[in-house]
Amino acid sequence: MQIKSVKVGELKTNCYIISDEATNEGLVIDPGFDPEKVISEIGNLSIKAIVLTHGHYDHVTSAFELKEKVNAPVMINKDDEAMMSYSTQKRADRLLNDKDKLDIGNLSFVIIHTPGHSQGSFCLYNEKEKALFSGDTLFAGDYGRTDLPGSSPPDMENSLKKLLRLPPETEVYPGHGRTTTIEAEKNLLE
Repeated sequence: MQIKSVKVGELKTNCYIISDEATNEGLVIDPGFDPEKVISEIGNLSIKAIVLTHGHYDHVTSAFELKEKVNAPVMINKDDEAMMSYSTQKRADRLLNDKDKLDIGNLSFVIIHTPGHSQGSFCLYNEKEKALFSGDTLFAGDYGRTDLPGSSPPDMENSLKKLLRLPPETEVYPGHGRTTTIEAEKNLLE
């Protein structure tokens, strides 16, 4: 699994381009702004999905422009689709739910619904590689804001408990900031 991180927009959202080297297939997570910057990093990959970890504008704004360029479906959780449409005036091609699987080439991801930052927040987990793409649920040393409309501190606490049960060596790729591990974030609930 190859992982490229591209910082996009004024909030420096981490957009991830993940690819399977064997098949040259990939997916884009949270393209945010700067679609041309993302497209230049995609290169000759065949993008099979554009995945939005939640509906906030800094993660979704260029999703449909990117879709037009790479001909890939846009995916989000049903609970955040309406929020996404405020920024894009469009609807997703596929709605993802907890425990759904997403296969790209030889890579397999499980959707982990993690409400708290937003009602439809979710993470993508690749068990084989022990990689978690956490959106704005979990950051290095922190977690997503819970003071926004539709957010919930109790839901966030439950979501963090769920994530902290993953193997400690799991590498966490957050929506903002640097990577971390589950082990390094165990103190968030103490």
